[in-house]
Formats: sequence, C-alpha cells, structure tokens
Amino acid sequence: MRNSYNRRVFKGIKRKVKYMREMIAHIRETDSAEQTVIEHSKNVAEKCARYLDKIGLKNTGVFTGLMHDAGKLCEDFQGYIRNTLDFKRGDIDHSFPGAKFVFESVLDQTNNRRPYEFLLPHAIISHHGLHDWVTEDNQNYFANRIEKNERYEEVRHNIEVLYGEKEIDCLSRATMDELKEIDSKLVISLVDMDKASSEIKKVRYGFYYGLLERMIQSALIDADRIDTADFMDGVSSECKYKSSEIFSGMIEKMNRKCSEFEKRNDIISKRRCDISNRCYDFAKNNVGICRLVVPTGGGKTYSSLRFAIEECRRYGKERIIYVAPYMSILEQNSDAIKEIVGEDFFLEHYSDVVNGIEDDEELEEYELRTERWDIPVIATTMVQFLNTLFSGKSSSVRRFHRLSNSVIIVDEIQSLPIKCVNMFNLAMNFIAKICNSTVVLCTATQPALDKTEYALLLDSEESITGDYTEDFEVFKRTEVISEANSDGMSYEEATRFCIEKYRKNGNILIITNTKKAAASLFDAISKEKTGAEVYYLTTNLCPQHRRKILEKIREDLSSDNEKPVICVTTPLIEAGVDISFKCVVRSLTGLDSVAQAAGRCNRNGEYNHPCPVYMIKLKEEATRGLDGLKDKQNISLQIVTTQREKDYTSVEIQKKYSLALFRNNADKMSYNTKDCMTPTSLVEMLSLNRIRYGMLSKEKNNTNNINIFTSQAFKTAGMLFKVIEDNTTDIIVPYDEQAENLIEMLDSEMSNSDMLKIERKAQRYVTGIYQDCYKKLDSNNAIRKLRNGSLALEKRFYSSEKGIVTEGCDMELLVF
Repeated sequence: MRNSYNRRVFKGIKRKVKYMREMIAHIRETDSAEQTVIEHSKNVAEKCARYLDKIGLKNTGVFTGLMHDAGKLCEDFQGYIRNTLDFKRGDIDHSFPGAKFVFESVLDQTNNRRPYEFLLPHAIISHHGLHDWVTEDNQNYFANRIEKNERYEEVRHNIEVLYGEKEIDCLSRATMDELKEIDSKLVISLVDMDKASSEIKKVRYGFYYGLLERMIQSALIDADRIDTADFMDGVSSECKYKSSEIFSGMIEKMNRKCSEFEKRNDIISKRRCDISNRCYDFAKNNVGICRLVVPTGGGKTYSSLRFAIEECRRYGKERIIYVAPYMSILEQNSDAIKEIVGEDFFLEHYSDVVNGIEDDEELEEYELRTERWDIPVIATTMVQFLNTLFSGKSSSVRRFHRLSNSVIIVDEIQSLPIKCVNMFNLAMNFIAKICNSTVVLCTATQPALDKTEYALLLDSEESITGDYTEDFEVFKRTEVISEANSDGMSYEEATRFCIEKYRKNGNILIITNTKKAAASLFDAISKEKTGAEVYYLTTNLCPQHRRKILEKIREDLSSDNEKPVICVTTPLIEAGVDISFKCVVRSLTGLDSVAQAAGRCNRNGEYNHPCPVYMIKLKEEATRGLDGLKDKQNISLQIVTTQREKDYTSVEIQKKYSLALFRNNADKMSYNTKDCMTPTSLVEMLSLNRIRYGMLSKEKNNTNNINIFTSQAFKTAGMLFKVIEDNTTDIIVPYDEQAENLIEMLDSEMSNSDMLKIERKAQRYVTGIYQDCYKKLDSNNAIRKLRNGSLALEKRFYSSEKGIVTEGCDMELLVF
C-alpha cells in the first residue's frame, strides 16, 4: 500500500515537472510553434555568457540569462500567453521574480550589501528598458519591485525544481566570485589617480558601476532580442566570424597597400610610410588608451587602421570601431577603410547610408546590423558612439557590450562637445581598463583630456608614433598669421582685406563662424569685380546642393582648370572635406579650429612654400549663444598676443589652448542639468545620484535594498542626454527637379512602404533651420505641410546661390 502511494506521488511529481518544462515563453504567429521558457532562457544564457566572457563574467551571463524570464514560470502567465485567462499585456510582471530570486541567492544575511550584489537583479528588472533606481519622487524603485510577492513563491519553487537547488547555489557562488574580481579591478583603477580627492574617487567608482550594470544589461537585452527574433523568424541571424582569420586577411591587404606607397620617393610619401610603420610596430603593445598625433596629410586613416588590425590580430580583439564627428569625414574615410576591409565585414552606421538603400530586404538587414554592431569593422558618427555609451534608448543600450574587446579609433577628438568631456573620459577608462579594449584618440590638435577633473587615464607610453616633432616639420605647408585684435574688422574692412589677399594669392577660402557673417561677406565680395567664381556654403543649402558646389569648386581648382575661386563658408568645410586653397582667412575662433581650417590650405603640398592662413576678428559677427565662442576667441587672442611669431598649429600651442579652454570651462564638462529644479549633472546622476539619494535616506522605511553606488537615475539621464540640442526643424527644399518631384510625391497618397522609400530619398534635400528662420519663413507662407507630415519650402524661397534666402540663424548645425 505504501509503495503504491509513493509511486502515485512520484508520477504526480514527474507530470508536474514535465508540465513546468513545457511552460512557454513565446508562440510564433506564422505557425503557432511554441518556444519553452527553459529553451529560451538557456539560449539567452549561452549568448549572454559568450558576450560577458570577454570581461570575465561568463557565469554572470549564464545566471542572468537563465533568470531573466523566470517570471513566466507560473500558471497566470501560461494562461495569458495561451489566451485561456483574462490577462492583458503588462498585467503580469515577469521581470521581478527572477531578479528577486537572484538577489536572495546572493544574500549574505547582513544589511551591508555590496554594490555588485545589485548588478544582476538590476539588469534583469531592466531588460525591457532603463529605470531610475531612486525616482524623481524619491522612491526606492528597486525595493518597490523586489518586495512584490505576486506569484513569487510559485516561480521560486519552479526555478528550484527545474534547475536544481545545488546547481543554482554553485552558479550563484561562481557568479559572486566573478563580480568580486571585477569589483577589485574597479578599486585598483582608482589607484591610478592618487592625487584625486576622495569625493572624485567615489564619483568615479559609482560611474564605473553604472557602466558595468549597463554592460550586463546590454548583453542580456541583445541576447534576449536575438533569440526571440530568431525563433519568431525561424532562422538564425547572428553574424559569426573567426576574428583571427579575418584580421590576418586584412593585414595582407594593408601590406600590399603600404608597398605601393613605399615605391614612391618623394619626402611626403616616405614620411607617410614611416608613420604607418611606427603605428604597426606599436601594436606589439597591448594598448589601453593612447594618442595618434599625425599632422594633416600624414595618412592618419590608413595608419590608425593598420595599427588597429594588427592589435586585433595579436591580442584577439573582435572588432574595430572607427568614430568621426562629421559625415563628411566618414564618407571620405569609409572608402579607404572599405578598400582594406571589404564589403562583407564593414558596416557604415550613419544617416546617408540608409538614405541610399531602396531594397526592402537590404534595408531590413542594414537596420538589424546597426542595432547589433556585430560586424568586424564599423564606421559611425560621434553622435551614435556617444549615444551607445549614454542614451536611454534600448537600441543604444543594446549595442554597448559590443565595445568590449575592441579597438576604438576616435578621429578628430578635439570635436568632442565640451559638456561631454568628463562622461567620455570615465567611459573610455572603463572600456579600456575593465572591458579589455583599446582606445586610440586621433588628431593633430589633441585636447588635454588627461588634465581634467575626471581625467582620461592614458597609457604611460601614450604616443603611438613616439616623437612626432619631425613629422610636423615635414608636413608644414601653411603659416598662420594673426591679424586679429580686440577691435576687429567691420564687414566692409574684412571684404577689402579678403579681396587683397585673393589678388595676391590667386584663390581664397573665407571661413566665418555664423551664417549671417558668411552671407554679408558673400554679398559684398560678389559685388566686386574680382574675375573669380564666388561660392557660398552654409547649412542653409541642402546636402545635395552643398555636394554639387564642392564638386564645382574642386573642378575649378584642379590643375586642369586652375580657375580663380573665392569661397565664403561657415565651419562646415573645416573637417573631412578634401579641398585645397592657396590662402585661407579664418574668422577668430578656437586655435584648434584654426588648425583645422589650415588643413584646407596647400593641403597636398601643391606649392613649395608655406601658404598663408590669416586670423581676423569680425566686430559685427554675433557670438552670443555660439557654444562658448567668445571664450574661445579670448583664449586664442591671449595666446597669439603673448606668443608672437609662433606656430599656432603646433602641438605645444594647441595643448596650451586646450588647457586654458578646459580650465575656463571646468564647471561645464560634466553635462550640467537640473533635477527637480536643483542643479546637478549627468555625471552625478550616473554615479552617486546624491540629490535623490539624500532625499531617500531621510525616509526610514525606504532605504532597504539600496546602495549609494547603485542608486543611479539611468532613465532620466538617458532621456536628458543629447549630443546636440534638438532645436531645429527639418524642412525639404526644392533644390532641383528631383527634389520638387519628391515633395509632390510625399504630398500624394501611397502605401507606407513606398512613402518610407521616398522619405529616405528626400533626406539629401533636407536642411535643419532654427526657430528665428522658421518663424520668418512661416510668416511669409513659405512653408507647407505635406500629406506625410513633412514640411516643404516654397520654391521662391530657395536660391541657387544661397539656399534658403531668409537669413539670421545664429549658428551652424555641424554634427550629424
């Protein structure tokens, strides 16, 4: 009788375990196929472990992946997904049970929780989006979620039965060992800054913890979405490749390219080869954070890529990420990168690429790769890169783990927005020291990022090319001459000055800080009988219009034509535009921008003597609201006044300028903002979040299950973070017949898919205008709203010379 009873009980348990194993996570719409919770969780655990193994957190990845959907192991969720119980989407919180189980698994029976004990449960709760752990109304969000009990006992029991209590205990212990180890690395990293105050060290430590949580969360989100999408589509979509084979092949292509340059005997080609060889040799070091200081024309793109490929090959890095501030640089350098890397292993992630894709399947594949960043070599904008680090969008968080075990090349690093400096420094320190990645900062005008409050931790051997003094002497092709003083020139005086320099030199590029100044000089010069083609470039011209004008300028300047040219432009031409004039006049600005402007003069060494680059001050050029322009002008004036007859583009002078700029703006470098009308910064919100945490600690019953280093306001900071302020309105302009046709098509009836294709094509005719321009145009009935919701400009308000004819916008929108 007893044995019969035991058999019935055992059969009952087996049936129950079988039912648990059949509990489903997803149902495929096309054929009603089912994916069980165990199957999905194990797949996610495998992927998550693979992603996090690169930073020594393999077991952490397994534990996180197994537990992220544990809340689906209950009768109510099964009734919801099978549509047998009356639950709506969102009624069942399936994230908190796994987080609560993990948190209890690592409980040390004390109230003194270590920060790393929060990492997994935080990531599990946030695998559908970021949260503020201390909310705007001073609530302990984690405690509010973790203290819930709905269905928890059922879920906990099912977890223990399905995975085994002993197995869970072993996994928990292994996970804690990994997290303790990575915590020790975070502590050791603080030793590198002995001179820093204890408060700065605390902020740095808290910021690193925030990034570590983002890393775990990123791996989980990516693994979860990939497995879910693959099940729903019925195919595997992961991009898998053998890094060693790919990078070895790239080295062979690079060596063939270098051998072409080595056959040339001119001094410039020889020096480029020498720089490239030094970069290659430097890859024998397992690099953390270093600088590549190369003068304009020194072959920086190929040299940095050669270093990166060899670094990947030697040390098993998985990916190269090339970052540049402007699309003009990306468009130009992507062709060079693609030549070495090949189409199959290269992803260009910036807006102009997607605008040129017409095939739906190709677009879907492209968007998938830009969400995942799982291609060996990626070229992207500074905006996309910084969003990957700090934006609250799930697509940005999802890419973050791809930055580990990579080589990251940041080109034109001086273009980093000053408000982002401290966040960038802290993130790069974390990426290099904790995530086994190499960071290369490229520019001829290196900013003093290692001298800020939250300093960049450069390697002791920081320069890839060693002593670069002789490099600058070989590539010296210009002479910067200051004609700037505190009084400045009127537009009339500046016009006479520019025409005089044009007549002396033969062609001239004039760069102002504002559209209004460019328009004033263009109008005045156009009235003069110079015999030159006079061109105008600002963002009042749509991208396609600017491309056509630049093509015409290059054609006029070519050795076949050598037509006299005067080009009046804003700073949009300074970086990444391969164009060369005999003379440049630059309206007073920061000395780093002056050096960039000089790169458009005698660019290829066409002339055997240094060509002049003049700095002038325009007294009528408004500086209010221009991103600290007044301060940059004052620092530049002070340096040129005290450093007469010096090379203002030299590394020494550029460093002096950068140090002064950072010193004057030290209070603006942590991305200042407000929290409940109280001044704070994103650095603070992403580290200690002391304002909210301080309010929380006053409530006795609301301080459980929290730590000062795990109280970040990720959601709020992610929403507030914007590399460039979104204070412009996009408008489609009727530049040519094709643009007019696209506008009319967008104002007609068509399917959504066809409309999206037309919208992508129309992007080359879109320009962003500021509110004062918009109001003037709107008051003149110059703007009409199209059927698809876009705005279009009436034809009479677009000039073939100057683009949008209503002037008065304060500043250029340069970062895309």
